[in-house]
Amino acid sequence: MLIMEAKVTIDDVINQAQTTRAVLGSQRTIFGDVQGKVKLLSDKFPIIRGLLGSIRRRRSRDTLILSAVIAACTLFLIIYWLSK
Repeated sequence: MLIMEAKVTIDDVINQAQTTRAVLGSQRTIFGDVQGKVKLLSDKFPIIRGLLGSIRRRRSRDTLILSAVIAACTLFLIIYWLSK
């Protein structure tokens, strides 16, 4: 009886995973289409290309800042842990 319940639970998890995979695949296709349309617009309008470049640079800078903050916090935690 316990084996049957575990099998049903495993089957449910597998079905959920397959559904999630299908949904993520369709979202990937949609985002790919949107990215293609944005690229076409940026090719037609140089101002949009400049704006997208600015957004990309800012996102890169934000990523670097966030990485530095995480690294500093991790370093401080290690130093604190070793000093105890």
